[in-house]
This record gives sequence, C-alpha cells and structure tokens, in this order.
Amino acid sequence: MRFLKLYLLSVFALFLLACYDDDEGPEFSFDREISEISVLEDCSTDTADGRSCYKIRYRYPYHLDDYSGLCVWLDTVIVDDTSKAVNNKQIAQAHDSSNKEAFFFEYKTNGRYYDTLDLTDRVAQFIDDGYDSLQVALFCEYSDGRDPGAVQRTVLRFKDNIAPSNVVPEDSVWSKGVLISWDRPTDQTSFHKQGENDGKIFGYNVVIYAIDRPDEDIRDLKVSVQTPKGTDYTGDKYFKRDAQIVRSVDSFYVQNVERSDKVKNYLRLVIFDGEGYNTQDPAKNNFRLIIEGLRTRSNTEDYEYKIGFSAWDEVGNRSGSQGDPQVDPKDWRGFMTTDSIAPLMPKKIFFEEDSLFPGFAKLDSNNHVRIYWNRSVDPLKFKHGISVDSELVIPRGCNIQECYEDVSKYTVKYYNKLDKSWNLYADADKDGIYSRYRRDGKGGFEYDALDTASFISYTIRRVAPGDTIILRLNSVDSSGYKSGVLQDTVFVSPGKLGDELKCPEGFVAVSTSDTTSFCMERYEHRSADGKFMTNVLHSEAVAACEAISASGFEVSLCKERDWELTCLSGGSLPYGVIEEDDKSSDYLFRYCNVSTGNAAIAEDIAKRDPQCMNPMGVRDLPGQFQEWVMGRSEDSVAVVKGSSYMIYEGLDRESIAYCTNRAFPYYTRPGYTQDTVYLYREGTKVDTVYAADTTRTLYQKLTTKDFKDTLQFYDVIDANGKVIGKDFSLYSEYKKGGDAWLDSLANGLTYKPTTKEAVFLTGEKLYYRAAASFYKSSTIGFRCCAYKK
Repeated sequence: MRFLKLYLLSVFALFLLACYDDDEGPEFSFDREISEISVLEDCSTDTADGRSCYKIRYRYPYHLDDYSGLCVWLDTVIVDDTSKAVNNKQIAQAHDSSNKEAFFFEYKTNGRYYDTLDLTDRVAQFIDDGYDSLQVALFCEYSDGRDPGAVQRTVLRFKDNIAPSNVVPEDSVWSKGVLISWDRPTDQTSFHKQGENDGKIFGYNVVIYAIDRPDEDIRDLKVSVQTPKGTDYTGDKYFKRDAQIVRSVDSFYVQNVERSDKVKNYLRLVIFDGEGYNTQDPAKNNFRLIIEGLRTRSNTEDYEYKIGFSAWDEVGNRSGSQGDPQVDPKDWRGFMTTDSIAPLMPKKIFFEEDSLFPGFAKLDSNNHVRIYWNRSVDPLKFKHGISVDSELVIPRGCNIQECYEDVSKYTVKYYNKLDKSWNLYADADKDGIYSRYRRDGKGGFEYDALDTASFISYTIRRVAPGDTIILRLNSVDSSGYKSGVLQDTVFVSPGKLGDELKCPEGFVAVSTSDTTSFCMERYEHRSADGKFMTNVLHSEAVAACEAISASGFEVSLCKERDWELTCLSGGSLPYGVIEEDDKSSDYLFRYCNVSTGNAAIAEDIAKRDPQCMNPMGVRDLPGQFQEWVMGRSEDSVAVVKGSSYMIYEGLDRESIAYCTNRAFPYYTRPGYTQDTVYLYREGTKVDTVYAADTTRTLYQKLTTKDFKDTLQFYDVIDANGKVIGKDFSLYSEYKKGGDAWLDSLANGLTYKPTTKEAVFLTGEKLYYRAAASFYKSSTIGFRCCAYKK
C-alpha cells in the first residue's frame, strides 16, 4: 500500500508538470471569437431627434457549431476595460432584459458571414449623460461548454475630438512686409467616418513676434486678410486684432488679449473662417495675410520675425501650438524682410530669329527656343544712375560693389492659357541653369564665360512650332527681394511646313515622309462645349470628323498608318513624346497619364501636362484616351491606337504605350461550333475534336440533332436605326433576364433578337472581334486629320 501511494503521488506530480504553462492567465480559442469589428455611424433614414446612428459590424466566429450568440456589455460597470474573460454572473447579466448596460444578441442561422448590431437606441442614455465615448465589450457564448474566445472591445465616440490637419503657412517677403498664405485644412469630424474630411473650420490664431526686440512695436502694423469670402482691410469682418481663440473646459471662444507695452513686440490676430474644405474647387480654400510696416533689413543688422499658427474646428479642437514659446518653440516659423532696394530688370526678351520668318523665334531640331535678356543688377543706393530700358545701361564709374551688386538668381514663368495660371518652369530656379552671353556684332549672341558678359540665357524645352509663349521673369537679390516683372511674348516660328499647310484651327501640321504631310488635331477631338468626346462608336467618330468643314481640306478620322507615323516622328520616338530618355516608364506615368487610373486628368484639358508632346506639337499620343482610327483593310476598320489612363493588369505602361501597338476591341462570348463533333475514347478518357480522326477509336459522333445548347442572335442597331453589327448570347440568359437584361447588354444601343440556333458549346471563351463595330468605352476617344484637297 505504501508503494502504491508513492506511485500515485509520482503520477500526480508528473500530471501537474505536464499541464504546467509558463504563461499566466486563461487560454482562448481564436476561432471562437468575432473578428473584423468596425463601427458604422450611419442612418438609412434620419432619426426623429436628429441623432446619429451607431452600429457595430463584425464577422461571425469561424467556429459556428454550438454558437449561441453574442453577449454585449456597454460601459465598464459590468465588464472592465482590461479583462480577457468573463464569469457566469456577468454572462447572466447580459441575459437579463432589465439591465440597461448589457444584452444578449441571439444567433440565428442566415447563411451570411457578417452581422450588424444597431446600438442607436441603447447608447442614447449615455449620450444624454454627457459621455464623450463608450466602451462596448463583446463575448461569444457557446452551448458546448468548451473553451471560449476572449472578450473583444471597441469604442463608440459621440463627439468630435479630432483636431484639423496641420496648417503649413508659406511666406513671401519684401522690404517692409510679408504675405503669408495657407490653405484651409481638412477636418475629420467623426472617428468612424475616415473618408469625410470637410468639417467646418472656426478660425485661426496667428501670432507675429519680433525676436529679441521688445522695443519694436508691431501691434498697429497695417494688416489685410484675403479669404475665400472676401477681403478685410479694417479687422471688422474677417479678422480681429489683439485677440485669440481659447478653450475653457467644455467651451471655446474668442477673447481679447493684453495690449500693454510689455508685449508690444507681439501682434496677435484671429482670422475667421466658418467653412469646410472645398473639394470641388481647391482654389477656394486659400487664405492670404498681408502685413506691412515691418523693419527693413540693413547691411549691418538682420531683423528676424517669427510666426505661430493654429487652426480651430467648430467644436474647439486645435492643431498647432499657435506660437506660444512655452508650448513648443519648434512650431515657430521664421522669416526675414529684404533690403530696401529691389533689383533692376530690363524690359525686353531677345531671341534668335528664324531666317524664313523675321520676328519669330527660331525653333531648333530638339524643339528648343533659347531666350536672352540683359542681366539684372542690385543697386546699393537709390541714386544709382542706372537707366532701365530693353537693356540696363550702367554709367561710367558705377562699378560692382560700389553702386550695385550681382543678383543671386532668376525665375522664369510661363502663362498657361488653359487654366489661366502662371507656372514656373521646372528647372528655372536651379543653380547654374543660366548661361552668360554677349552680342556677337551680327544681331545674335555668343557664349562668354567672363563675369562681364551682359546677357543671360535660358533654354525653353518642348516647344511646338507656331507656339505663343507668354513669359514673366524676375531676378532675386541676396536678401530675397524680387525685381519688378519683365513680361514679354515670344512668337515661335510655325516652320516651313506649318506655313505651307495653314492648318485649320485646333490642328497642327505634321509630316510622315518627305512627300506626305497633313494636319492632325493637337488633342483628341472635343465637342463644341470643350469636352472630350469619348464613349462613342467607331462610326460616330467617323461621322464627327466628316462633319468638320475646313476650306481647302477634307477632314476624316485619322488613318491608322498616319496616326502611327505621326506618333513615331520618323521612327525615333517609340512613345510619341520628345526626350523620353529620362526613364520612359516614369516619364509616361508622370507627364502622359499612362496607366495611372486618373480619369480626372484625362477629362480636363487644363490638368494635362504640356510635356507630353511630340516634335510636331501633337499632344498626348500616349496616355489620356485610346483613339479610334481607320483600319488598314475592310475587315479591320475599327482599330484602337495609343494607350489610356486605364490600368491593365499584367501589362507594363511602356509596353502598352508603343506607337506601333494596335487593338481590336472585343466582347467575350461563349465559344461554340455547329460542325459535327467527334468523341474519341482513349482508355477511360473521352476526347473531343471537330473533325474525323482516323487514327483513334471513335466513341460517338454528334450531329446537329444532338446539340442541346441554344444561342440567341441579335441585330445591333444604333441611334439612327442602322444595323451596325451582330451579337449573340446564351438563349437561357436572354430568357431568364428578359428586356432589362438585354438593355444592360446593349450598352446604350438597341439589341433586336433575330434567330435562335442550336449549337455545341466548346467550353472555351470566344474573343468576339466583330463587336468592334458596336464597342464603346469611356477610355476611348479619337482625333481627326485634315488632308489637303
């Protein structure tokens, strides 16, 4: 007996050791928990009292056998915010219908993977009690007594406690002032609505501070504010002086601030807003603050100012530290005024003239135009004696470092007539981009490496023959002071071909060989209201081009070979754009909108990048929209050329953008045969072929009488009642779907049922190219060509 007791004790000890686990706490089975929990703040209809709806969507546990339902506890009274497990008492409270903090949601088999809890009515009492947020604990109950899953939690948020996005103001300075601009920030008002960011902004705190100069009084500087609603010069409408937005417990308000001499080097402003971010017109989110009367930078002392900034939404959430040094000095943004004398700029731009077209700028073989202007200087005194005209004339004895200095850089902007904006050339503010030139005595210019060379040169790239370029030039001195604007217009030579053809408006002259030239639309064809014509049939594209009247020309849809050779530009440009040597794929993506998925750029001509151009001035041959062309033969009339903004899975953008690529639009239809079908047996396998094979053992021969499948054929009719092609579908689909299904198949055309035919379905997919005549897509447009009569 003694040995039996020792044996039993040892077995029990081994059992304990075997069950021992280093991890403390209960173990749970993850497949017995709900997952993918999300909070929906959504009402299908407005509630009577205007409240928001609160719903929890979740995925059922993977293990549904013996699943009874979901225990739900609101707040932390019954289930706290840390426990992973619950006891029988807590589960019982969830089943007690009189308990307002808990309930049980019974599972009823419905064949779905997800379910939704509507908690709107249950959380109303918590909202009325002033809760900002509410914990919801969820626990899956099973009837089999096995290990359960852990408690899951989520949080319902009832109030907007999300700050607006940070504002990053930009500044532009001059000798006695600064212009500070910023865009209205986005504001997410609900934690549960990630995509909605147009909450209203109450206003902005702005603090200007004269650093380490308590003697400088900036309280009464001249201030004006430009908002999307209008301009305020006095501070009685859109801004307020000596004020700031503050928060106190549950409220926020605008309070007046001290104006004592102790803080006279501070200027505090509140700028009012009251609107949310405008996604339709982003330009209407812009604010501008202009402050005048600051100290001018001198040669002996730099006057630095700093600005603090914060944005407040309509419930008092704030982003930014508003410049209080004790909050976060890193949030101060510094700026310095310029000196008191601006650099001088001449009044004219020079260029090399085309010998065939006097007065027009010469366009070189790389589509470059080189411009010149007399170099700018920065006077050191107001009475400098330098005369300003088309050139700067410096009087004798007025040498560098005595009455003027060199400027540090130039800016060159061009006017975009499409969106009526001024744009900086991408490389025009880089160091070393400008070269020094001097007159060559023959009316031209020659390079001169000496500092004494009096002309500056800049090369404008990707210029089309006949372009009109409106330019604005500034020089910038070492203090950041910009000169006055040199604005001038450069008319580019149309070239011999352009002069000979004199293309209709909207067309440019192109040449595909030594003997072949014609006119092509610069962009894809647009309607009278300026919108690109897409989603049209090939026949409609043909009709639109033939309807264009141009004296001396015959206008038609561009022929495939003409389109392709124009794109190739003599065979040197496989993608139809100038200088695509800066990495083709990236270039096509950034400038030509090839395979970006961005339809907005394609549809809005003002958003397109002018750098996607071929040497003859034709725009957007790759990217934007694919284009209908006239095919090379009668059996392939409807052909598509070019690439579009659409992303094609498995195809890289370089491959689809080749000028030589061609496509035949098609629909996928079930493959079928009406020939005799021979079935052959090879062992236990039955093989199908559509012609007799005398080398194998015939199993069965199927003829038309054995065919059990039926196809319905249709005449496809356009808006003018003309039959433009034939299509087909399974008769069973047509019978089941009826006219409504047929309308969806027709894609805006008319499908008239004609015949039904018994067939043998092969189980394959047929790429039905005959559909090209009645295929249309929002990604396909076209362009017209004009040929001399």
